[in-house]
Amino acid sequence: MKKTPGLQISAEETELFREAVAKVQPLDQESRVAPGPGQVRRKPIRTSQRPAQGFLDEEGELFYREDLAKDMMKGLRQGRFPPCATIDLHGQTVPKAEQSLARFLSVHTDFSFRCLLVITGKGSHSPEGYSPVRVAALDLLQSQPSVQAYCWAQPKDGGTGAFYVLTRKFRS
Repeated sequence: MKKTPGLQISAEETELFREAVAKVQPLDQESRVAPGPGQVRRKPIRTSQRPAQGFLDEEGELFYREDLAKDMMKGLRQGRFPPCATIDLHGQTVPKAEQSLARFLSVHTDFSFRCLLVITGKGSHSPEGYSPVRVAALDLLQSQPSVQAYCWAQPKDGGTGAFYVLTRKFRS
């Protein structure tokens, strides 16, 4: 609650407040409920130590090139660009997923901006709590000059288990 300048609290109001909270006991901080088996906290994803040629945010799950217009990035995050193609990497090994994603990007990259949907999954069924395919896919996306940006998809397109990828081929 913001303090309003010039607002004075009377002695009567102060006394009423103190009476109202006099019997309040502090919460016991030790008695928090442990997460259940389906509520395991996600570990931060691991990305390579290779610096990206752009900006990385949200533990590597948002990336954009420095020359990308802010309104393009905002539109991508809000799901304003319908994906023109989708790839699902669930159940693939890391090398197979990298190969599939690289081929997918080369086929769906041209001189105009395109939005692609890359489904990696969250890794919630993994014993480590993260998806190695997801980490490899994000590293590959950052290394591709045609990838202008990526971010989590909207819930209707897969939420945090999928990414919108904005691509554009540079003129040589």
